[in-house]
Amino acid sequence: MNDSVSKYVLLLCIAYAYIRLLVTYIRFFARYMFNERVGWDKYIERPRLLFYGIGLLLMHTTYSKIIKDSQESLSVYSILNLVVFVQGFVFSQITWSKMFKGVFIPSIKKKLRSSKNFNISASKSHLDRLYDELVRYEMLRLERTTREDFLNALTNNWNAHESKIHFNLDSPSAREFYEFFTASFPNNSMTLKDFFETSNVIRRPDGKPYNYSTIKNAPIRTPVSKRNGDLQVVFLSFQNQ
Repeated sequence: MNDSVSKYVLLLCIAYAYIRLLVTYIRFFARYMFNERVGWDKYIERPRLLFYGIGLLLMHTTYSKIIKDSQESLSVYSILNLVVFVQGFVFSQITWSKMFKGVFIPSIKKKLRSSKNFNISASKSHLDRLYDELVRYEMLRLERTTREDFLNALTNNWNAHESKIHFNLDSPSAREFYEFFTASFPNNSMTLKDFFETSNVIRRPDGKPYNYSTIKNAPIRTPVSKRNGDLQVVFLSFQNQ
């Protein structure tokens, strides 16, 4: 491959990486400017930008060296630079794959987790909307659960706040809430026991913790809860997002 062809191939790779990134983030910006739901998920986009930054750094760092070396005789050094360039390109483009979003991000979060929280991959706008829907259907004790309480309990370390979520749900309905929630936001480390017992952030209408044994056996005793229909409506808009 002559020097001019190799130069344009490398530049095309760099341009492709930038264009693909810009197209996605211009869409975010346009939605924001027109007051539409942005759809930004920080748990996906922040790692993506980190990977992209590392990938582009590797590509830019090795590009000039590859071009310089291509004008001289082929050496191990020039081959290594080309390998690093390709790795940088792959590093940036793998962030668009389903594996990155569905496998890599959740696995890294579990390995890095040193704090006690639910590690929920949900944007603030989604949780705000969920809070509004729960209030609308009177599933929360509003006088005891502010929006801030709701967000703190779901996203922060359990021992870092005094917030509680006071549900206005019986045990079978609360169990179904858990099932709908984990199905709608599957990238989390939430277990049934953590949610209702270990975290100590979930409360019954009377202010007491739910009985874990009752919650655990609720589907056997009550296959369909009293609030099943309302819960389906609440979580409908979060499905397959």
